[in-house]
Amino acid sequence: MKRTPALFFLATTCLLLSACGEQEAQANPSRAALLKNPLYAERYWDNMVDLLVELAIQNDPILAEKQSVLDKWREEGLKEAQDATGTQRGGTIGPFIPVKANVRGEALYLGDTVYLGPEFETVGGPSLHLYLTTIADPREGTFPDETSIDLGELATPYSAQQYLVGEVENPVQYRTVVLWDTRLGLLYGFAQLAK
Repeated sequence: MKRTPALFFLATTCLLLSACGEQEAQANPSRAALLKNPLYAERYWDNMVDLLVELAIQNDPILAEKQSVLDKWREEGLKEAQDATGTQRGGTIGPFIPVKANVRGEALYLGDTVYLGPEFETVGGPSLHLYLTTIADPREGTFPDETSIDLGELATPYSAQQYLVGEVENPVQYRTVVLWDTRLGLLYGFAQLAK
């Protein structure tokens, strides 16, 4: 009988550690997961190509030994950056306009997902949510309106992230991403989306 509490303690500890690991993985997505965000992918590959070009311009000694590897990565990086830019063209995109709080960055609505780019930044709030709506300007009228889709609480006020929209009847009508604090009833800002 003394083994039962020890086994229970061990099982509980393992379960808690497993849950913490899952939360950590969600909080810190892998590079592969981040590269699925076309806004992040474009910046990532552009920056890598810029570095490799800068190394070539400076005749960095590392090039003498690894020129073929660097050339391969530069070519692959250019292709990946172009692909990410092309993917973005399949959706609607727009920069955030600050209203009651500082908000900067871009939003992209593509397929069934809203992506925020790596430059996205705002200030935290008690219950800051991301919405997708058909109205052009949420400052006009009452928000949230009947077409607004609450995509959930903002995961972080900084950096690239994505939110599943799900199926909507006429996705082309959804043209604005809104940052709205549900507790304060406060409009932080919005992004008007266009091709």
